[in-house]
Amino acid sequence: MGGSLIEEKSGKGRVRAVSGEKPIRVALDATAIGRGKTGNETYLRGLLEGWEKVKPEGIELWPILSEPSLAPNLARSEGASKGVNAQSKQIASSGFIKRHLWDLPQARAKLKADLYHGVYWMRPWEKGPYVLTVHDISFAVHPEWFRAGEAKFYTTMIRRAAERARKVITVSEFCRREIMERWDLPADQVEATYEAARKVFQPGKKKAGGPPTLLFVSAIHPRKNLGRLIRVWERLREGRFPDLRLRVVGPAGWSAGAEVRQLREAVAKGGAIWEGVQTEEELRQAYTSSTMLVYPSLYEGFGLPPVEAMACGCPVVCANAASLPEICGGAAEYFDPRSEEEMMS
Repeated sequence: MGGSLIEEKSGKGRVRAVSGEKPIRVALDATAIGRGKTGNETYLRGLLEGWEKVKPEGIELWPILSEPSLAPNLARSEGASKGVNAQSKQIASSGFIKRHLWDLPQARAKLKADLYHGVYWMRPWEKGPYVLTVHDISFAVHPEWFRAGEAKFYTTMIRRAAERARKVITVSEFCRREIMERWDLPADQVEATYEAARKVFQPGKKKAGGPPTLLFVSAIHPRKNLGRLIRVWERLREGRFPDLRLRVVGPAGWSAGAEVRQLREAVAKGGAIWEGVQTEEELRQAYTSSTMLVYPSLYEGFGLPPVEAMACGCPVVCANAASLPEICGGAAEYFDPRSEEEMMS
């Protein structure tokens, strides 16, 4: 079998463990950690936490970080100094193009990684073996939600990276089918691996009394449908539920100017609060203290907030769109996210 761990075939590297050889070294793009990338960061932290529990024999995982000061915290929270690797690899914080075309490839080369795990992006001319996580392809399905030229760029680059990947990892069967059908990838190249709520999300004691509260958790973006939820909430307050509160947790995303203005107006009128980014413990308390989570998103590859809410014992009412019925199953109530009347009922 020889001493090599890598077998090149048709432009794609294959990694295989060889008995008695040195461990396979896997480099992971973890540069989203610490950069406020919400779902991407949560996914990566969960991946590292899960790796620490499994500890596959003969494989080392080296997360590549964009902020050196994160390394001690990462080691404490995800076990990076024990079960994952001897130490994390850090690269200087940089812009998107430089990070993906230069900094990450250079870090992989210095690590002498046998396999690379990328998140969405790879250089078009990359020759080494890699797997690729693609959370969703909203940019290809709904280009109207993206800035001019952005959706086409994402679609071209990410599709090319997916076609050359040894394996494409996505987060739901909905996304798996969408990727295979739109990009004509074979079924054995695309794998769906569900996400899960992190262990901090557990039921807690609810405070007695207080007004009923609708909770919205997400970065604010047109596809998240917050504007329609605000209108529904205002109509409910004008009618049957004058004391109904709206609690919004999450940062402003791109192209969200109209939704942010609408939210600020609602806050100014009273009854609504916007709390921005919260720690996991603060978010857990938000779930446990709210009447229900309302998740009206028009498109989700997975949708972690409903899963986190259910783990905390918070009822979930969500859109019957994209992956959400698959993820929430019979544990949620559903509505048409484009119908205010159905949302109110």
